[in-house]
Amino acid sequence: MKELYLTILRSKNTETSEFRRASDQLARLLCAETLAELADGREIEIETPVGATKGIAMPESVMVVPILRAGLALIPAFIETIRNLPVGIMGLERDEETARARVYYQKFPQELPRHAVILDPMLATGGSASMAVEFLREKGYTPERIFFTGVVAAREGFERLAAMIPEKNIVVAAIDPELNSRKYIVPGLGDYGDRYFGTD
Repeated sequence: MKELYLTILRSKNTETSEFRRASDQLARLLCAETLAELADGREIEIETPVGATKGIAMPESVMVVPILRAGLALIPAFIETIRNLPVGIMGLERDEETARARVYYQKFPQELPRHAVILDPMLATGGSASMAVEFLREKGYTPERIFFTGVVAAREGFERLAAMIPEKNIVVAAIDPELNSRKYIVPGLGDYGDRYFGTD
């Protein structure tokens, strides 16, 4: 199913409403994958209507950290799944000349949960994600407690992030081979925020 939703997102002919619908569906799948990694194989005993069995424990003490603005598109899938989910916000802006990110806004819960999941649909150079990881480490998070959920990554950005946090903590739908001269993922899908919010 991920490939189907990704196909819809990649097509330049996909209209805003269809893009949002495919994005929301794909985000649910990515959320499930991320939570499975967060659970780290921990099992619980449960009772079905006809017997006992084992299941995977719902991760506890986790917050999501969307990177503005495109990261907001992935929040609903996590909020629907985890009750009372805390949300930390990071505003990172990419300089179009240098392709480097800078923090222009941040707001976090007073009591930080044990795990943090960075949300950003596009992992291009890895600059924004790396800055978010560094920010979280300054707040006391170890690499093992930091996760990343995205839609498309460039190989360059994926490898850069995997040098900072465990590779298994990075959940994306696709890894594309390269970046163009403007540091956009190729083939990618364009500007996720513009396409999701209808500002393209």
